[in-house]
Amino acid sequence: MKVLAIYGSPRKEGNTARMMDAALSVFPEEAEIHKFFLGDLNFSGCGPCRECKSNNYCVVEDDLQAVFKEMLWAEIILFGSPSQFSDVSVDIKKLMERTWWMKGELRNKIGGYVVTSRRYMESTLNTLHAFMLRHRMILGGSGALGFTFTEMGGLENDPLALNDARGTGLRLVELWEIIYGNSKPD
Repeated sequence: MKVLAIYGSPRKEGNTARMMDAALSVFPEEAEIHKFFLGDLNFSGCGPCRECKSNNYCVVEDDLQAVFKEMLWAEIILFGSPSQFSDVSVDIKKLMERTWWMKGELRNKIGGYVVTSRRYMESTLNTLHAFMLRHRMILGGSGALGFTFTEMGGLENDPLALNDARGTGLRLVELWEIIYGNSKPD
């Protein structure tokens, strides 16, 4: 089981990271889990070059090249994003824009997500769904939502958040077993 976890929050120990870690905690021990914290990477958004249109790959040489390789390698891709101004984080959005060249390459990969926010998550969910569906990925359930209120505290005020994150992880594992289970070595 090849899992890529993409952390889209700049806070490595924040609410989004806690939910991502909860989702990953239910994966079997033999799962190979690779993690990327986008906040640690140096990369830009998509520009006007349009070179990927003729080259079939992104020609911008920055830290996203390593993420692209991992996305192609993975069978399951789990995204974690805070909802910022009613949408995915800027780092997740820049990554999504730069995957335009990958059309067809993520087909039938299993996608999941966790999202944290004070409220107004609808556009964030729509962006994540649209990304996965445009890439013909298999949407692994309804994801996990964590309601966090900076002025009132974090996930400790949303008792369902970490449980829902674990449920998201379990659903991703279940889908992997349905799709790949018969091809696993005994």
